Amino acid sequence: MIGKKAEHRAVVSALNTIRNLNMVEDGDSILISVSGGPDSVFLTYIFQILKERLDLELYGFSLDHSTRDGQSGRDLEFVKKLYEELNIKLFSRKVDAADWCRKHKLSFQEGARKLRMDLLRDIAKSYNIMKIALGHNLDDNIETFLMRLIRGSGARGLSGISPVNNEFIRPLINTSRGDIEDYLKVSNIQFCVDRSNLEDKYVRNRIRNKLIPFIRDNFSGDLTTSIERSMEILKNEDIFLRKYSSDILNKSAGFRLSGDGRKTIYIKIPIISLNSNSSAVRRRVVLAALEKILGSLEDISYRNVKDILKLAYADTGENKWFKPVASLIVFRINGFIHMADMDFIDNLDPDIRSYIMNKSGSSEKEEGSLIRTIKIGGETGLPEFSMAVRSKLISDPGIYDKLPDSKAIIDYSKVLPPIEVRSWKKGDRFYPLGLKGSKKLQDFFIDNKIPINRRKKIPVFYDREKIIWVGNMRIDSRVRITSGTSDFLYLELFEK
Repeated sequence: MIGKKAEHRAVVSALNTIRNLNMVEDGDSILISVSGGPDSVFLTYIFQILKERLDLELYGFSLDHSTRDGQSGRDLEFVKKLYEELNIKLFSRKVDAADWCRKHKLSFQEGARKLRMDLLRDIAKSYNIMKIALGHNLDDNIETFLMRLIRGSGARGLSGISPVNNEFIRPLINTSRGDIEDYLKVSNIQFCVDRSNLEDKYVRNRIRNKLIPFIRDNFSGDLTTSIERSMEILKNEDIFLRKYSSDILNKSAGFRLSGDGRKTIYIKIPIISLNSNSSAVRRRVVLAALEKILGSLEDISYRNVKDILKLAYADTGENKWFKPVASLIVFRINGFIHMADMDFIDNLDPDIRSYIMNKSGSSEKEEGSLIRTIKIGGETGLPEFSMAVRSKLISDPGIYDKLPDSKAIIDYSKVLPPIEVRSWKKGDRFYPLGLKGSKKLQDFFIDNKIPINRRKKIPVFYDREKIIWVGNMRIDSRVRITSGTSDFLYLELFEK
């Protein structure tokens, strides 16, 4: 079927995009984000075409959002069947996305996207998969341009969705939705239809269903070409400004890298140097610094940048600080704007570390509890517990029979990464394995005769919604392994 339709316009467009932008190389491993909709199904078939040619290792990931009265679950079953037929390994998760978004105070569309992207990154990292393929098409890009224009985005946002962004690739970004659906139709390839796309509940849907047809009918019959031209101009200008501002930052600022030299964990920007530039460049320099530390700007808003620039005002007092996102602290002291990654404060100079600990609570987000993120597939130091933890994904839990309390094996598919560690806090509750129902962690300690002075020395492991392991004691029954478990996470605590 694929061979007969290989000259279809949609296929030619996607393959040209992959080739022209060097998205894929021989021997690459690719994780395909697949929902069962036309775009992700077509994307899957595109990689099937390339699999033999380039000796690709293909994987898929599908997320059941627990929405649309169970339709999302039926879509997942469709994807499982498709990937079984194509002999592609599929990772899947089921999450109550609406509840997750409420807990994280995000809109459903924003939260569901963040949840999906975080899970994709985590799976790719855990299984050493090189690229993550997303199904955004040309129509998505046009809709995004208009949506950002309405919301007041700058040149970077209006330059469109990036075809390549670190490990993420978008092979369909130059392929229209109409061409994709035509290919699937003439090839008799089935796909799922998300009826919610026809509703006007969300801004993107209103742009797709109302604004774009109105503009095409009343102003421009060639809207796509006009917007593509504007995005190309803005993209080229953005590339120039990004490089120009990054050069200014590199020449004027001080930097600190992580121990392995791979990550920028601290930046010190001289205020006098920042203020010597125009307002447009000052904004760009701040964005360049944020991107160096965070890796991306997806969680950064216009207001965040505005607040940072306020620190450079002449009438702003010293010792001003705030946190644009949970992992980043920004403050002004001694004529400099400082930015520091909260996960690496132990690697900073003593005076800076002391300032952060005194002013921000040393990332003590919850009752003085220092939070650390676990690296999957390595060791993470937990000096506040005089311990460290090893973690790795394993395929056969049988070789770890009769584990001591210092070790645990959990069902990784039931975890919402990242996994973090802190000491217990008042109100903590979990579902101890072997007991019925939930229990307050304080009561659990009392039942197990743990003295008060020892409780803060017990590491509590948790994901984005629940405790998963009370270290050296008990795992949560919600992440226990079963006969259906396929992804096993091994955790081991040891003294250090």
